[in-house]
Amino acid sequence: MQKLQELLGEIRKEFHLRHGHEFGFSGSQSEAHFDITTQAAIAYIQGLAMSGKIQQMQEMVKGGEEALRDSLYYDELIQKCADSYYALNWDSERKKHLAVIALTCALQGLRERFIAGGYSNDTSGILKFLGLDSGMLGLMGKTSGMFNMFKKK
Repeated sequence: MQKLQELLGEIRKEFHLRHGHEFGFSGSQSEAHFDITTQAAIAYIQGLAMSGKIQQMQEMVKGGEEALRDSLYYDELIQKCADSYYALNWDSERKKHLAVIALTCALQGLRERFIAGGYSNDTSGILKFLGLDSGMLGLMGKTSGMFNMFKKK
């Protein structure tokens, strides 16, 4: 996940340049809210993976903004991100707007870097892009199977 954090660190500066003025943020405020948004999104997506929804997670990540918006999990993801803005006394809709803009910027930046890097558009390519070893998918699959036994039937 360190590689992902490095990539997002690069993109966070782009977020301020493109959108900081829209929200009235200073550079450090933009960076902090971008980080809060991406951390909340990563935690949510990891939860999907751990619950056995690896395919859905991959489709959201690979497909970019359009696939994210078409996902069954989009509204819940945006709400989780908006809920993470504890320090903002904004209304719910403005928080959701910030979440959408920050996630769109993050996904677009990741997608541009993924394409520029020439990675294959499959699980192996995504794991390589993120700096994860290909054994990670097997571990995630085994772990999700283990967590499935705790689900109510």
